[in-house]
Amino acid sequence: MGRQMSEQASASFGEGHIVSVDAATLLRGCVRVEDEQGGWKRPWRFSAEQVRMMGSCQSWHPGLYRQMARCTAGIRLEFNTDSTELEFEVMLDAEPTGTRAVLDMIRRDEDEALDGIAATVDGRWLSCVMPEERQATIHLELDDPQQAPLPGLVMLPGFGEMRRVCIWLPALRGCAVRTVRGNGTTIEPVEQRKQLLVIGDSISQGYVTGDPSISWPVQLANRLDLDLVNQGLGGSVFQPGTLVGLASKVDPALIVVALGENYRFETCRPRPTARDIRSYFMEVTRLWGEIPTYVCTPLWHDERLSPSRRTSCWERVPSMIAANVAVHDQMALVNGLCLMDHDARLITADRVHPNTEGNEQIAKRLMICMGPIGGNDEQARRASAQAILKDAPRSAFPLTEALSRGLGQVRYAQDDCVLISLSHDFALVWAKDPERGASVATLFSDAKAFSISSPQTADVIERMLGPQERKPYHLAIYRRKSLLRVAAKKDVRVLDETYADIIMRRYSYPEYISPVHLHEALRRGDFLGGFDGPDLVGFVGEHPGGSIGYVEVFEPYRRQGWGRALEATKINQTLQRGQTPWCEVYPDNEASIALQRKLSLTITPAEEQLYLVLNR
Repeated sequence: MGRQMSEQASASFGEGHIVSVDAATLLRGCVRVEDEQGGWKRPWRFSAEQVRMMGSCQSWHPGLYRQMARCTAGIRLEFNTDSTELEFEVMLDAEPTGTRAVLDMIRRDEDEALDGIAATVDGRWLSCVMPEERQATIHLELDDPQQAPLPGLVMLPGFGEMRRVCIWLPALRGCAVRTVRGNGTTIEPVEQRKQLLVIGDSISQGYVTGDPSISWPVQLANRLDLDLVNQGLGGSVFQPGTLVGLASKVDPALIVVALGENYRFETCRPRPTARDIRSYFMEVTRLWGEIPTYVCTPLWHDERLSPSRRTSCWERVPSMIAANVAVHDQMALVNGLCLMDHDARLITADRVHPNTEGNEQIAKRLMICMGPIGGNDEQARRASAQAILKDAPRSAFPLTEALSRGLGQVRYAQDDCVLISLSHDFALVWAKDPERGASVATLFSDAKAFSISSPQTADVIERMLGPQERKPYHLAIYRRKSLLRVAAKKDVRVLDETYADIIMRRYSYPEYISPVHLHEALRRGDFLGGFDGPDLVGFVGEHPGGSIGYVEVFEPYRRQGWGRALEATKINQTLQRGQTPWCEVYPDNEASIALQRKLSLTITPAEEQLYLVLNR
């Protein structure tokens, strides 16, 4: 049980305590408290109206929901004290039968709790214990042995510094509390803070983490410095009406909705499921339409190890969620498939619930998503991106150039990480920390391909999502300021939109040209054509990120200097616009590499940056 936290109360401490308070005054994370016989107080994380609705005939599993509603997930005693020792009284419920069925899948022995009461002191974890008796007195020693002035020496009660103590009640069963006693002079409740409201299922509730203080909602609330109200409920789905009576009892600064996983295990039909999801989000908006709300699609699972019911519509649930989130301004969609690596080692033996490391990943990646919805306009984000990239390595050149030309949309620019979407399918990312870069790329963009400014970031994305298609490339940059000479007999002109069809027909890789981008580029004069009299012999243009590309010379005009003339003229046009000419070249394109060198472009190693094409 650990030296600093135990079920047994100290006899001498029990007789000589100095301060005693009603534990109910220290409760956080509950929406109501019920009085019970003998001075016991039962904290609830659901309103009475919610509990009635959960247990109604409209619910999928009313009996299960009534049991789970009593569980104290996310509820804690939180206070400041100058005591060196504490004890508090707790009355535990029996483990719910619905919980037991899940836990029995992974218990290594009959007595293993996989839950308990955990405590931290000034953020330092003490231990987690599950009392053997239904009614117990838990004893805590608050002094940090590592901070004692001499070995074994502790501060006298009432003469030490104030400590912040947090005691997390069980996640998988309910309980009542009565008295907290200390050997100091004061036990003071902490000031009420704004809240993180989490609405979810058993994963949010904290199933099988083994410690109620390490579920992802707890970790996320700690990172955000918010009070947690955890409404994760085992077996939950989108059930309209289950938020009744809650709005007047919470004060959320942020909301996370993480439902949908349980459709995998039930027979469900698309139309009623879509209707329930739509109604549920309308209810959330009616209650908290001004509160930033992050809606997660279901997490990754291994279908081979945890097969879904064949009569379920679960495969359509993520798109149903996405479609309904899109119509609510305060909501942002979070791709749950990217919140945790696609690695079965992050799942517990029940093959469904994330383990400790999995919960940590979810919290960390959700935290990255927690920028304000609608906050920081595009101009502010671009300014932040320019500041971040000021001292970035040369592999970030595509991003700095896109910024300087005003291209794309800056989706993320903070914490030494920048993401720029150039189109629906393509984005640029640079990050000092590969973990953050991978998380931002996958969570903030639906792009199918990325220009990644470090192989390490690509490594993390592949760890997250599995192997992807890698395409390393050279950057070729024209660093000079002087214009290039173009043979007078080479007639190169600006093309207009009348040439769109011929470009699409004659380019060797038409699948890489977006018709929308092509027409926009032609309107801007970004495509040039070579002419032999009235005949078009080839063309060159610009990619969405501003790089020179789409070079094509038709037969029989190849090997006559037209490629050099087209690119040299394009370089000159770019210089005359006050921009830096550059292009990307694949390592196996020896002819293009040779041409770039002839045109005096500096070529960087292909190991510094790459394209990553995602299999999604």
